[in-house]
Amino acid sequence: MSEAQSAGNQRHASSLVGTSETTRAATYSKSFCEWLAGIIDGDGSLQVSKQGYTSLEITMGIEDLALLRYIQDKLGGGVKMRSGAKAYRYRLHNKKGMIDLIHCINGYIRHSSRLQQLHRVCQLLNIPVIYPANLNKESNWFAGFFDAEGTITMSMKNGRPQLSIRAVNKLLQDVQWFKDVFGGCMFFDSAKNGCYHWSVQSRDDVLRMLEYFTAHPGRSHKSKRFFLIHDYFSLRDLEAFKPDSIHHKAWLDFMNRWNKLKI
Repeated sequence: MSEAQSAGNQRHASSLVGTSETTRAATYSKSFCEWLAGIIDGDGSLQVSKQGYTSLEITMGIEDLALLRYIQDKLGGGVKMRSGAKAYRYRLHNKKGMIDLIHCINGYIRHSSRLQQLHRVCQLLNIPVIYPANLNKESNWFAGFFDAEGTITMSMKNGRPQLSIRAVNKLLQDVQWFKDVFGGCMFFDSAKNGCYHWSVQSRDDVLRMLEYFTAHPGRSHKSKRFFLIHDYFSLRDLEAFKPDSIHHKAWLDFMNRWNKLKI
């Protein structure tokens, strides 16, 4: 476990003044703050400009515009389509909004790069950094990070469909929390400069993840595939995926619904 994790909610000694946990609770719910921290850890960036201004940026695919609008409704800021890319970028840069944001996510940011960014922003805003505590199955951080960096895929393996739930990142320590809390396995993919994958594939593990996401739902387009998992297992047990099955039409209908939800 990293120093940041084991330290718990300790304040950074070099910072000056800040606000308490009660300020966070009065502004945003804990579940939203944890979820938002997961989104930022996966797809966000906390920035300090050369002129000394702080900002938050989150970039996601066009299918997740509604997710970015949800954040905008909560925090303010703006959403614009990125030129030449099939993506939208949310940006928050006014000082009051950034202060409110830091009070929300402080203590929940844990990604290696994002924690360094949080330190820089907090030092400029004179807010003590709160180190993240250990995660557990009740943390909404996993839902946020999965919305940003997770996938639910299905492929044929030995003539049978195989469902896989994954989270991906460049550094092992930034996806290790999934394995620590939910089990599963880790592997390294050397493609695209290398990254680490956490994944679960067994029925028991997948259903455990479904139980988590039922209690802590995500907001991304791809997270809607969780609603199809029970149908997947029912049809697989009937071997409806086989072309000569009496249930094959139901399988084709299921696959149509599945493929409409981008991974």
